[in-house]
Amino acid sequence: MAQARLLVSVVVLFGTLMTQTLAEEAHEEDGSCSKQFNNNQNITVVAAPGPVGPKGDMGPRGYVGTPGEKGMMGAPGKLGPVGPAGEKGDKGEQGPAGEKGTSPPAPPVVAFSVVRTTSLVNPEVNTVLTYGVILSNVGGAYNQETGKFVATVGGVYFFTFTGMTQNLPNTNYFVRLMKNGAKMVGLHENNGGSPHYQSSSNSAILQLQPGDEVWVELASGGRSLYSDGNRFLTFSGFLIHSY
Repeated sequence: MAQARLLVSVVVLFGTLMTQTLAEEAHEEDGSCSKQFNNNQNITVVAAPGPVGPKGDMGPRGYVGTPGEKGMMGAPGKLGPVGPAGEKGDKGEQGPAGEKGTSPPAPPVVAFSVVRTTSLVNPEVNTVLTYGVILSNVGGAYNQETGKFVATVGGVYFFTFTGMTQNLPNTNYFVRLMKNGAKMVGLHENNGGSPHYQSSSNSAILQLQPGDEVWVELASGGRSLYSDGNRFLTFSGFLIHSY
């Protein structure tokens, strides 16, 4: 009886194996290899996977794909170190000469210095002093006949003048620098009761326009000035800056 039951089990198992379709197809699944054969019978044989075969040859290169969209610009990188200085280049050709410049006009020069060698005693009216000796008269602005300086150039001028008393008691003088009839600065000396010489000077800086007149004037009434060959009475002036 036991042999009969065993035989029946084998037949049932064999019949179950024959119910599957034979396709001569092999595949690997879950680490096993199976083959199916079809010869009007369904048989499935399960076996362990075989060894890995050798690597096949590389296939032909595929077609180049369509370029993708341009990506976003990345953040700027860190500034690299300064490179070494390059070699000095060759000297270039000399350029053409520029146009010749023009020199500014030379500033005008106006200056004079004059001397009186005679005395003037007790004039009845205010008297313009004249000076008989001309030491210099650059620009010709001083008029020896009238004793007046007449500006030919507008600008800033410097003037100076002197005076000296007679060697007598109770004598004095009052001398002033005039501009167009207006008093600018003055000189005054008084001997009192003692006879002696007293000398002094004064100066001024004036702004003049062309045609302005400047002179030295002795006031009238009991006044006197002394001079001789030693040239104690002088009148000088010069242009500082023109405009």
